[in-house]
Amino acid sequence: MNMHTTSRAAALGVLLLASQASWAAVTLQGTRIVHDAGKGRDVTIKASNTGGQPAMTQVWIDDGDSQARPENVRTPFRLTPAEPRLLQAHQGQAYRVTYAPRPSEPALPTDRESVFYFNLLDIPPKPADATGKNLLQFAVRTRVKLFHRPAGLPGAARDAAAALVWSSADNALQVTNPTAYHVTLSTLMLADGRKVDVDMIAPGQQVRYALPTDASMPNQVTFQWLDDYGTPRDQQATVGAP
Repeated sequence: MNMHTTSRAAALGVLLLASQASWAAVTLQGTRIVHDAGKGRDVTIKASNTGGQPAMTQVWIDDGDSQARPENVRTPFRLTPAEPRLLQAHQGQAYRVTYAPRPSEPALPTDRESVFYFNLLDIPPKPADATGKNLLQFAVRTRVKLFHRPAGLPGAARDAAAALVWSSADNALQVTNPTAYHVTLSTLMLADGRKVDVDMIAPGQQVRYALPTDASMPNQVTFQWLDDYGTPRDQQATVGAP
């Protein structure tokens, strides 16, 4: 899934004879966050507890290492509120993400986007009837992309997918992103209907996507990419010579 929302189970109890799985009740308003420096230092994302019970939440931002512990990660962003919060059933919480780089840290590039990840951990409450029972509870993490978009970048993010350069390279499709924006591909389909696994292409990056076995190099590809709101957009491109 190129929404890049992943669920990670972290055991909070010990499984002996029985288990009870607690599924995520806290959801985010969107599947990506865009901090546009041309519009200000802050951007807000909202979380909602859609379940029928309170849920403890913890949020943090990482720089791409999904295994890093929250207390060990340092990014140029500040979260408000940053401390764990108890969300009552059907309650919402807005989190403000502020771009606040420290003077002692290297500045982010100003000629292209940078990507980070916003994490929300949903920790379910202990069941009321848990006394004397052996239960296994799970905390579920949602992780979405956070794009930092410097002010004054050339072009527009909505045009970046159409600007990708496609060419053949042995038995692979080679794609170059000449723009200052990340392009998140969700699907790529060949003329015979077969799909190719794809992912995000960073500014200036060149990637290769291997073709399925026995597939011939297409003259044209059809793909979907995700816009700033996570909405899939259709696109076609011609595959040029290497």
